[in-house]
Amino acid sequence: MAQFLIDPHTNLGSICLRVSNVERSLEFYHLFLGLKIISQTAERVLLSVNDTIPYIIELHQAEQSNHTGPRAALYHFAILLPSRAELASFASLVLLHQDRLKIDGCSDHLVSEAIYIRDPDNIGIEIYRDRPQSEWIWEDGSVQMAVLPLDIEKLASESNRTWSGFTPDTRLGHIHLHVSDLANAKKFYGKIMGFANTASMSGALFFAAGEYHHHIGTNVWLGESIPGASGNGPGLEYFSLVFSSRQKLDELVLQLESCDIMVRKLDDNSGYEIADFDNITIRLLS
Repeated sequence: MAQFLIDPHTNLGSICLRVSNVERSLEFYHLFLGLKIISQTAERVLLSVNDTIPYIIELHQAEQSNHTGPRAALYHFAILLPSRAELASFASLVLLHQDRLKIDGCSDHLVSEAIYIRDPDNIGIEIYRDRPQSEWIWEDGSVQMAVLPLDIEKLASESNRTWSGFTPDTRLGHIHLHVSDLANAKKFYGKIMGFANTASMSGALFFAAGEYHHHIGTNVWLGESIPGASGNGPGLEYFSLVFSSRQKLDELVLQLESCDIMVRKLDDNSGYEIADFDNITIRLLS
């Protein structure tokens, strides 16, 4: 049987984060980063890059966690900016507020340039821009990636405008997960879901639809055989994948069911929900 291939036009849609204090998180995501509130209740807030849907981040008031120690979870989610100029403007914001901002570093990944920060719940966020695809180097189906230094002060010096929030063509670019086993991650995201394994590094594998460098990263840097994801406490509640058509989505659903993956239809009939081998929840939308 031929290897199943996921819709090459698949992209990340949105991410839902459980947070310990919604109001405190809003100060960070809305007032500091500049995301727009498009819907708000006492327990849930939808945030967008403009004043309309689609939203890219949902904040959900978390329950108290009873779990301690490392487990499968979100490593970081990544917001893709449309240009280096936008990243330079964000770099200026980071340097201006570095005394009160949790900064995890800056990296040149060859295919992209990235700044890493953390939100009030210590959730990792990558803000990045892609280099032109003509500059990516592919060999035998793998793209060259690296972790090289990025001079944030030099980058910020290129900025000619004050950061005023994300532009409308900003989107979620990829998500990176702590998993318990790389072989299982490769089986689930590669063989079953049909993503291409585009790159690897020590303790990590990267997967993509089409010819992107990666939509999903997985690593075992918290240790192998860690417990599966928890359903409470601050962290990832789910992330969504968006397909180019309902037909492409339904093709994946048939593939998942043939591999004995439990698929649940969402209550609003907008798509489906599944969990990977580490109990990380994924929504499938068209």
